[in-house]
Amino acid sequence: MTAGSILLGIALLTAVGLYLAYPFWGASQRGRQERKNQRDWLVEQKDALLAQIQALDFDHETGKIPTEVHAFQRTRLMAEATEVLKQLDSLTGGVSDEAIEAAIARARSAQAPQTKAAAAPRAAVDEEMEQAIARVRQQKTAVNGRTNFCPQCGTRVSGADKFCAACGHKLTPVTATS
Repeated sequence: MTAGSILLGIALLTAVGLYLAYPFWGASQRGRQERKNQRDWLVEQKDALLAQIQALDFDHETGKIPTEVHAFQRTRLMAEATEVLKQLDSLTGGVSDEAIEAAIARARSAQAPQTKAAAAPRAAVDEEMEQAIARVRQQKTAVNGRTNFCPQCGTRVSGADKFCAACGHKLTPVTATS
């Protein structure tokens, strides 16, 4: 082999190696950039601890971990998760349930006049729909005494049909009710 082909092979091998290794070098930098503040870091830590607790419980249920080890590790993980949750609460300012309920009540009271005003037109629309349904139900029989719809599957049929083309149900003459 010539020196040129060896150098070309080494250059290609280096380029492929760098291309394959790039995601691993960039992952640590991207991870630091994604965790912009302490709250995001605590949320990630909480999620990781909860996943560990779930995995631990699953391993215990399947018999991979003895009960003594499970109890000790679960207690330790729960204590860590409690600390993380306390830190999260201290960062958010500890919004109380009363404040949340008051905000919900304000939002509902602001929406209440709009719903009362919209109720009247809705009732009129409902009444129109009921009348249209009643008209359609009255028109189910044709003038020749045969039904316009199959009573079995609801497919539209002509007055001359004796059987439904969709399901094969025998159509019987029905007296017109008008």
